[in-house]
Amino acid sequence: MRQRLSRVLSRLERLAGRRLGALVLFVVALAVYAFEAIGWPLVGGRDLDEYLYDYVQFLDWHPLLPWSMLFRTPAMPIFAGVSLDVAGGFFAEPLMGVLFAGSIVAWAAAARAFGTRASLLVAAALLVYPAYGLLFHELSSDALFGAAFALWAWLVVRAAVQPSAGRYALAGAAVALCALVRPGNALLLAFVLIVLVVRGSWRERGRWAAAFLAAGALPLVAWSVLNGVRFDYYGLARGGNAVVPFYRAFISDKIVSPDNGPASRELARAIQQHLLTRDPYKAYHVTLRRVFTSGSFRIHEDLYLLSDEYFGWKTNYSILRKAGIEAVRKHPGTYTSGVAHTVWHQLSQSYFRSTPQPAAKRASPTTAANAKGAPPPPTEGEPIPAGQSVWISTPDNRIRDVWTSATQHHFVFRYPHDRVRFDQVERELDGLFGNLPTRRGNAELSLRMDQASRWYPRLILWIALGVVALIWRRPRSAAILAALALAAFAVVFFNALGLFADRHFVLPVAPAFVLFGAAALLGSRRSSVETTASTTR
Repeated sequence: MRQRLSRVLSRLERLAGRRLGALVLFVVALAVYAFEAIGWPLVGGRDLDEYLYDYVQFLDWHPLLPWSMLFRTPAMPIFAGVSLDVAGGFFAEPLMGVLFAGSIVAWAAAARAFGTRASLLVAAALLVYPAYGLLFHELSSDALFGAAFALWAWLVVRAAVQPSAGRYALAGAAVALCALVRPGNALLLAFVLIVLVVRGSWRERGRWAAAFLAAGALPLVAWSVLNGVRFDYYGLARGGNAVVPFYRAFISDKIVSPDNGPASRELARAIQQHLLTRDPYKAYHVTLRRVFTSGSFRIHEDLYLLSDEYFGWKTNYSILRKAGIEAVRKHPGTYTSGVAHTVWHQLSQSYFRSTPQPAAKRASPTTAANAKGAPPPPTEGEPIPAGQSVWISTPDNRIRDVWTSATQHHFVFRYPHDRVRFDQVERELDGLFGNLPTRRGNAELSLRMDQASRWYPRLILWIALGVVALIWRRPRSAAILAALALAAFAVVFFNALGLFADRHFVLPVAPAFVLFGAAALLGSRRSSVETTASTTR
């Protein structure tokens, strides 16, 4: 039995060292995705509505609804829109399968630089990782980022193993792709420092670093300039000031308070004068204290709109950012422990799909009341009902969401032709959402995959395995391996500075931790250049 297993392993190792092995792995990964799709049909993912608003208006030089277009970068709107638009969305699910399979191959190829057995373990571990597969059964930026990050990791390893300006340029271009999926990923440009752990003269390292930074930064600068010419906003994406650290301080840690400083008091005055005096806040008797202690997602979304309307579109949520910084300075312990808890939660929890919900499109104003005419209690324990509409925000406030009572509100357009264009955008959006798969998943299979996810080793275990194995075994190219894990950790940590724990913020980079543990344990002690030259050319 042992001899038979040894022969099978030898054959797999030989296959992993050939290009045919990558093709076989790609096909196997597609089969795994198809199997998972029986239980997990493709559904609309996080913020899909905002990406599709961007896609529908992408070619409009003066779009009616610019908020989503400036809040997001273009890679996901184009990918999601085209996949749902072409052939009635027929290719959307197969394309997600290709992203999944491609990411598995990229991670296995990156692991190949550390040894064939490490590559086999990484491939096997990711194929049976239900939570990572789940990521690609939701049409969202999370899956696209997961695939882009896998491409970046492979290109970085490839450049480190056999350095050249061209290869570092490709790795830098992959950073640009990651940032055009999610703007915060521009932080990966800092990992140009990886040239410091690669053998070469200082002149060569300088040339490689320049190629990396130029290829990574130029597309982002170009997009920022296009935003400036088109929207008079010279930046990669708008809205980050309302997220780091304000989002976390307001929603998760609940440390934003008028007592924290001048910006916080200015924000409180605006809330008191321009939110609490109108419905639905007025009808639900929401107090200033309730606003700051609720941790309400809906109120936070209204603060976006309040900032645009009251402080001005061009302030770019600077008051919210200042209020967040004041909160952190006043309560550094609470904020720091909150960030640490989020990072720990991200790395130590299992992840699975909750009960699938229909794809969420931004709702137009609705009317609701109970039989006695009294306003119904808000859902989800929120202080106010649903229906917040930051996505209609414009620089000149030409569209407004007017509440006439606790439950009744409607859009008001300054120009009649805007109503016509708005209705057209809504129809196009409805058509795209209607192209998502409508079949029901197999409930039994979905349950079993969720149960399997509970038993899958937590990411913190892969990290611990990697740390111990690095110290114990000291494999070659350990610095490159550690750099990839640090890049993944940087993404998790950066998200934790502004956001709560959520599987969507960790799963795209989770394979880097699997690679770290697997390659540290099984990685070759011979030079990675010797063992992988044939596979990285």
